[in-house]
Amino acid sequence: MVKIALDATYAAYPERTGTGVYSEKLISALTAILSPEERTQFQIILSFRPGPYWRWARKQEWPDVFTLSPLLDSWLQIPRARLFHGLNQRLPEKRYPLQVVTLHERFPPVAQNYSTPEFQRHMTARIESAIRRADRIIAVSQAVRQQLVQYDPALDSKIRVIHHGVDPARPVAPAEQDAFRERVLGFGKGEKFFLNVGAIQVRKNIANIVLALKELPDFRLVLVGGDGYGAEQIHALIRQEGMEERVRRLGHQQPETLRLLYSAATALVFPSLEEAFGLPILEAMSYGLPVITSRNSALPEVAGDAALYVDPQNASEIGEAMRRVTEDEALASDLSRRGKQRAALFSWEKCARQTWDVYREVLEEQGMS
Repeated sequence: MVKIALDATYAAYPERTGTGVYSEKLISALTAILSPEERTQFQIILSFRPGPYWRWARKQEWPDVFTLSPLLDSWLQIPRARLFHGLNQRLPEKRYPLQVVTLHERFPPVAQNYSTPEFQRHMTARIESAIRRADRIIAVSQAVRQQLVQYDPALDSKIRVIHHGVDPARPVAPAEQDAFRERVLGFGKGEKFFLNVGAIQVRKNIANIVLALKELPDFRLVLVGGDGYGAEQIHALIRQEGMEERVRRLGHQQPETLRLLYSAATALVFPSLEEAFGLPILEAMSYGLPVITSRNSALPEVAGDAALYVDPQNASEIGEAMRRVTEDEALASDLSRRGKQRAALFSWEKCARQTWDVYREVLEEQGMS
């Protein structure tokens, strides 16, 4: 039996974002695609770093097809496996016979002002080590791949681009949307709002969304996500601009609340300065929510022809796009239709099948399948 170990650490976290959502959804989708024959031929081990393993992973329910194990890579090679997949752009210190790593951000970083120098040094060392030692690199977008190839053309032969998926939408009835607006958000009946999903941080360009909102006095803004790098300055800007009553900050939210927000909002405003993928775009589109986003990094690759694009550095342009979506019903309807079609092209099943193909490819290459 061929053993394949996945670093599933981020899937165990109670508040999953980004890499955690990817890890959780990939694990679930792998469960669904494995044939009875493959389940007898392969053993998949979900491994977790010691802290998350003892705090959360061993207390959660995981599909029966997987075996659980702590990940003790600093001084031992536990778990034992032929192939190891680092779902979080990291590989163990002890080398496995075959290694795959998923890269969730462009490397080297295209900007230096989105995190602390210490964090940048730490992540640079981790990613550089992983991509050098990996037999295959799964890049979550062509934008990630292109940056890697610019950094080192020799990496191109081992990069495979596999996009994230998106869950099918579960629409919410209008009456439930109205109740949510009033009881949870505290908005008046019929009051409309724009939505942004992601950490409150410099890279997400929240400041320019707030400035754009000032020109749309009949609308509110709901921010979903915890505080990230530069959050203090963003909160200060909201206060300085007198926007505290119009900007509702919810913090991290579970999928059920996101479902209500995607159903009730006027549009997703996602003019990030840099994204390796941009999963909230697909989530919003699956609900038919119009999307306003940036014409940079991986965002056009994800949104295709189904979004309204802006210069993220231009608050006036962001505001004009927001106004157009509110005033032009034909435009909003067209974005909704195109968005649903675009989201339908992405699925976690497709992501899992392509990932499984990478496992088979490297195993067969080494005569280990």
